[in-house]
Amino acid sequence: MANVDPLSSLDKSKVTDLTYPSADNYIEKVLSRLKKITLRKLLLKLHLYITLWLGAFLVIAGLTGSLLVYTHELDTWLNPELLRVEAGTERQPLFDLIAAANQVSLIKSPPAHLELPKEADDALIVRYQVPMQGQGHKGMNHHFYEVMMNPYTGQVLGGRDRDDALMTFILQIHYKLLAGETGQLLMGITALLTLVLTLSGIYLWWPKLSKIKQAFIIKRNASFTRFNFDLHKTVGIYTAVVMFAVALSGFYFNFPFIFRPAVSFFSPLTEMPRNVKSQAVGKVISPEAVMSTVAARFPDAQIQRVFLPVNPQGSYMVSARQANEVRHKGGTMVWVDQYTGKILQVRDPNEFNAGDAFINLQLPLHNGEILGTVGRILVIIVGFAPLILMVTGIIHWLKKRKAKQIHHARLSSL
Repeated sequence: MANVDPLSSLDKSKVTDLTYPSADNYIEKVLSRLKKITLRKLLLKLHLYITLWLGAFLVIAGLTGSLLVYTHELDTWLNPELLRVEAGTERQPLFDLIAAANQVSLIKSPPAHLELPKEADDALIVRYQVPMQGQGHKGMNHHFYEVMMNPYTGQVLGGRDRDDALMTFILQIHYKLLAGETGQLLMGITALLTLVLTLSGIYLWWPKLSKIKQAFIIKRNASFTRFNFDLHKTVGIYTAVVMFAVALSGFYFNFPFIFRPAVSFFSPLTEMPRNVKSQAVGKVISPEAVMSTVAARFPDAQIQRVFLPVNPQGSYMVSARQANEVRHKGGTMVWVDQYTGKILQVRDPNEFNAGDAFINLQLPLHNGEILGTVGRILVIIVGFAPLILMVTGIIHWLKKRKAKQIHHARLSSL
């Protein structure tokens, strides 16, 4: 059989190139493309993809966070029959109130702690730990069953599983999307990437000195495209500082095992005292006596919670807020011998080192109370910013994408 050249039948005048690009040419093209990538382009892509991947989670965190700024006030407004009483002049002994609560509690074990009234017309809350053992839990976890008491009359106002309260439900969405550890991981990652979004957004917004004024305003009588873009950049820059603070503290609450060691590297953190034991045995003193001891040590402090001894060797632990503390949930803690009333240990925010003080500020940063009422209102407003930013950002991206598609279509038709 004769050998046939498969290329002999081709018109060689029409064959322009039968060679493949060399490795050198390929590398040169890659390097050429890499040289065209600027920091701005990189951050634009990063900004976009974070929004597309996690924008919905950030919106959920923002909206629920706005509601949680006034958790106690909203809970009281929603449940006045449980949490409001007519103010009186003299309160019943706490041991009597505990005994009455024990009679109606669904949890037949001693209460864990007392939530004292913040205002004269607030109910007293007796809380019981509910043990939970089962799949999805590591070891033994707890949530609370609450019995609300009128502190003046001793009347039982009612009881509830704290997890059934609407505000607790909102908190669980905000913290972990009702999805356990997976949800907590997602919300922690969302908080971390929100820091990236905020910093990259500031960089992308940063104008030339000659255009600094225009960068802070929305142009009047502009087209929808321009209005949408201006709305995105102005909402972003006006909320950036608060957004960064909220995201940073949110990262702490979801990933304390990363955040705390990082802070401790710069300023060693003091561990919370555990299992502080009473040093004597005898008759248990009343919570009122313990509160008097704490009040003598911290005269200007508002006592908020009294944690009861868990066993005959345990101690009382009192949580209070001093007048100079920014946290509405005070960081002052005092451990008291349940038999003698002697103070065993004290945790005073005024004596915190830099690391402990920084950790103690995370909650006030997160809910805005570090700036009082103004700060809380700012956090409520900023809670709506992720929704506005995501909607305006996606609209801007879709419009740019459509414009590029039209441009490429025109080029291909030439």
